[in-house]
Amino acid sequence: MRLKPKLDLHGYFHSEVFETVDSFISENLFESQVEIVTGYSPRMKEIVREVLKEYKLEGKEPLHNSGTLIVNILDKS
Repeated sequence: MRLKPKLDLHGYFHSEVFETVDSFISENLFESQVEIVTGYSPRMKEIVREVLKEYKLEGKEPLHNSGTLIVNILDKS
C-alpha cells in the first residue's frame, strides 16, 4: 500500500503557506488523496482552504486529529 502524499506546514510562516500549498496540490493532482498538516492554527487552516477553493477541493479534518486536513483529489470509485 502506497502512502498518500503529505505536506507538513509546521515551521512555515503564514506568508509562505499559499504558494507552498499551491505547489503541493499542483504536483499531486493525480493522487487520490493528500494530507496537509496545519497544526491547530485557525489562520493556517484558513489559508490552506483558500488554496483548495482555487482547485475546487475541500479539506476535511479527521475526527482523531484536528491538526490536519485530508483532501480527496481524484474520486477513484
